[in-house]
Amino acid sequence: MLEIGTHYLEIEKPLLYLHILGGFISLGTAYLLLFIKKGNKRHKKLGMIYVYGMSTIFVTAIPLSLLGEFNPFLFVIAIFSFYLAFSGYRQGRDRNGAREQIDKALGIFITATGILFYGLAISAYLVEDSMWITSVIFGTIALVFGINDYRRMKIVERPDFYDRTNLHLNLMLGGTIATTTAFIVTIEPFATMWLNWVAPTIVGTPIIIYFSKRELAKKTT
Repeated sequence: MLEIGTHYLEIEKPLLYLHILGGFISLGTAYLLLFIKKGNKRHKKLGMIYVYGMSTIFVTAIPLSLLGEFNPFLFVIAIFSFYLAFSGYRQGRDRNGAREQIDKALGIFITATGILFYGLAISAYLVEDSMWITSVIFGTIALVFGINDYRRMKIVERPDFYDRTNLHLNLMLGGTIATTTAFIVTIEPFATMWLNWVAPTIVGTPIIIYFSKRELAKKTT
């Protein structure tokens, strides 16, 4: 609970419970989706549960960040996670490649997030905080997604099915990594703080590469 003077803000407790519940639902569903058949009704239903969980994390993280001692890194991670989950959902649902106005807004959204990460990197570097490394890594990832979105918006042709599903997969797995990062940072299994932040990305990136290669290989079969 957050204390201001001698009083607690009661609103923080239900928000925190919802935030934790959304995290458990998202992570549990995400890891389950890795091991079930893709594209069937069960996959789609679980995918929607995942999106709802990630949306809950985002909606509750914003007021929690503002009510308590502000943690800009967790705040930006919440934004990052939401973009990945919702953009991934859009790729899974829109067979035309998700190039509507809402998708353009998502591209601007993640680009701004990348710039914000670089701002945090500069601030951390100036005070000799090793978290600048984390900020540069996540800022670069965010900008890559933003640039990719910008390029997609200029394509007129309907995307190849497997290219679209591969992007859907990459975004959803990226969102899972981001949410796992927030969880790892909370329990701090490593003594070095920046390692807690980047460990899920180090472990998760080969997994994304594996599933991406497997998905794209279907184009030639």
